[in-house]
Amino acid sequence: MVTGALPAPKPFRSPYLYHMRTFALLALFCLGFVFSSSAQQMAGNRGCATAAYVSAQKAAHPYLEQEQQQVQQAVQDKLQQQRKWQNMRALNTVTIPVVFHVVYGSEEENISDEQILSQLEVLNADFRRHNADAVNTPSYFAPYAADTRIEFCLAALSPNGDPTTGITRTQTSQAAFSFASDYIKKSPQGGKDAWDTSRYLNIWIGDIKDDVLGYATMPGTTLPQLDGVVLHYTAVGAAPANQFNTAYNLGRTATHEVGHWLGLDHIWGGEDASCSDSDGISDTPNQETYTTDCTGGIQISCDNGPYGNMYQNYMDYSNDACMNLFTHGQAAYMNAVISTSRNRLLSSLACSASIRSDFGLAQEGDTLTVAGKSVQFAAAPEGVRATAWHWEFEGGVPGTSTQENPEVTYPRPGKYSVKLTVSNGSTSDTEVKEDFVHVTVSDLTVYPVPASDYLYIEQPARILVRHVELLNSVGKTVLTAEVRNRTLQLDVHRLPPGIYFLRLVSTNGTEIRRVSIVR
Repeated sequence: MVTGALPAPKPFRSPYLYHMRTFALLALFCLGFVFSSSAQQMAGNRGCATAAYVSAQKAAHPYLEQEQQQVQQAVQDKLQQQRKWQNMRALNTVTIPVVFHVVYGSEEENISDEQILSQLEVLNADFRRHNADAVNTPSYFAPYAADTRIEFCLAALSPNGDPTTGITRTQTSQAAFSFASDYIKKSPQGGKDAWDTSRYLNIWIGDIKDDVLGYATMPGTTLPQLDGVVLHYTAVGAAPANQFNTAYNLGRTATHEVGHWLGLDHIWGGEDASCSDSDGISDTPNQETYTTDCTGGIQISCDNGPYGNMYQNYMDYSNDACMNLFTHGQAAYMNAVISTSRNRLLSSLACSASIRSDFGLAQEGDTLTVAGKSVQFAAAPEGVRATAWHWEFEGGVPGTSTQENPEVTYPRPGKYSVKLTVSNGSTSDTEVKEDFVHVTVSDLTVYPVPASDYLYIEQPARILVRHVELLNSVGKTVLTAEVRNRTLQLDVHRLPPGIYFLRLVSTNGTEIRRVSIVR
């Protein structure tokens, strides 16, 4: 080993794989026998229930396994495209909107805005490596410490576009919440429903049972309405705003759990004491098990000398005062997650005072319709609440509208664009969707009749033609075609003039049309 170097890269193990336990363990988990032991892991020390929580989700929803694999593959593909992540200066800074949901049963649990705002400061400092204790990173690990280029902003807009403080408060009759039930995220059970999880990082704060300080959903392993991070109220923010006298009052529980939310695993891998697993990140030393305190010095395991365990990493279980870095590899992984499975956050306007125009249909379906039918549109802007709408409908009746959800009739076949400008008095935005509405003929149409060079077959929206044959007057097939578009063009200029029969096989059955070809 070269003096001063980290151990050789660990064999790759997906950061998701350690959540996969044996069927027997999952079955016991679902029956409720291991909730307490899985959650507590280390009584009196940092209690992270993310691994147990994800396992429970997968046991209850088997299809999540496949979704997780798809997300993992997308992240790996992204990392393959960006092999030079170590040059973090080349990365754009991304900002994630955050909403905090305080769910409280007592005044102690109803923590102050000051404590919550201090948590936001800690997240930004830790993820940008602006944390004051970055100077405590040992010199031998300092080259691996990264500015992740990830920032967090307090939501300024609610999902419906109204101004918000970015903090909700819900009084509950629940004495405490269990990660197993996840009731803190469910209004009917005394919790608080999530805001749109594609536009916000939802962080719930409450009293969590079983000595759990926090847990998180990981990308690809959650139901959308449950996506986010949960924190025990005593572990939120940093002293002096956090007045709870514990080893976890510097806000690092949130840093740790948001790391999970962005795809990172515990630094020691999936087993509590093993050198055969990994966190899947090449620049974190292989580590046998978690760190339960902050003893200092070099702690060697798994032949990871000369510098030993990176217990200063936010993804260990060290005390808050001992944590101070993410690595370049961890930063790369989190950015790849944001670029793939969490990419809708990149376009969120939740922290801005701007507006973005968008629209669709009032009811589910596509914009393929027949001539003479009406289509109802629905404005769906993002950002501040819209107060005015101006629509323009190419080929439609009416041609313009100021209604929020207008109904428009299209009398003639064709493809037409739709334009919507939304405003709220101080700001506006316009969206144009070309060929958004496709209007077909009202009945299956064959033209021209007679034909000379080309014969066209146009099908209406409600009929799908699958196969076409052209037969001569004695019943011999002279042309065949598979239909891939609404309008099919048959080249007949080489056929002799005469009477032909067109056989159309569609969702309406088989139909025969008589056509003539002239010269």
